[in-house]
Amino acid sequence: MDDAEHMPFYVLFGVIVAALLAGISIVQYNRQLDARVDEQGQALANDLARVSFTAFSREQPSFTLPSNLGGSDYELGVDENSSTFIVHIRAGRQSGTSYYSTANVSLSVESSDFAPGGSVYFQRSGDVVVVSSSPITAPQENLSPPATATPPEFYGFAKGNVKAATAITAAYFSALENRPQADATGYRFEGDNVLVQIISNGENLFGVRVSGYENTDNVGMVDNSWIVTSLTISDNLTSPIACPSVENARASGWLYSPAEVLTYLRSRTWRRVSDNLLVVVPADASVRAAAATTNVSTYLTYRVTFEGYVLHYRAMPWWAQENQAGFVFQSVPELEAL
Repeated sequence: MDDAEHMPFYVLFGVIVAALLAGISIVQYNRQLDARVDEQGQALANDLARVSFTAFSREQPSFTLPSNLGGSDYELGVDENSSTFIVHIRAGRQSGTSYYSTANVSLSVESSDFAPGGSVYFQRSGDVVVVSSSPITAPQENLSPPATATPPEFYGFAKGNVKAATAITAAYFSALENRPQADATGYRFEGDNVLVQIISNGENLFGVRVSGYENTDNVGMVDNSWIVTSLTISDNLTSPIACPSVENARASGWLYSPAEVLTYLRSRTWRRVSDNLLVVVPADASVRAAAATTNVSTYLTYRVTFEGYVLHYRAMPWWAQENQAGFVFQSVPELEAL
């Protein structure tokens, strides 16, 4: 009789315990679902940061975005100022929550129409990685081919008078910064220096004393080089040795400027051959005109230096009808363009 009297209490107790267990299970399940959204949201931000860091300038990796995160709707943003990927939950579980991951490279957004289920494209340009919701157009070579099939007179002059051509090139581009119509008409050696006559609109402006020094350090196949170190204004030259127009060479695409060469080198991603380390030429790299000598000949080049690296890059394109090999690029440590 006692068991019968207490039976309703046993039933009620069982119902309460079952309800409590069910409630605990539901709470635990909801927490698991929330944790799943958290995990997937942070993983997505981390994956995007990782892919951006491994992007090469000549390759265009892409990443397919998931359609949802644990069943929740989301949106993707990129903060260029902090180079951070931001995954924000718009609706569903963890609505209003954001997940962040900062890339180890500077980011530049080309198109920000990122959509769940779509793709994110990456392309490295110098020391910046371009991020876009649509395929990125590959940047064109910064060094355009010559505008004329036959090189100007300065080309042949530079082959036979490399040191003088190096000094003239350095003086010309220095003068060009303030004199858009500048050109050089002659030069004269003064000890180890070279004096260069600068003109504008047919009138003599001033002379430029170009100083340099002989460097015997090997840079790849470059055995030694005469490197321009300073340029100072001097009086107009008397009885200079005439030289062909350097302005004609530049205008026809047969002579590169220091800025063009630096921009081109920065547009490429370089691999250090010894250990496959990726190397990016910085914007503040030093660029000096130099006459570089190899076992073949001496060439007009630009010597680019930064953080323990020395590069020689050609200052002029090489005419296809030449019989001997031309100069393109040498470096130490040895670098290879990707």
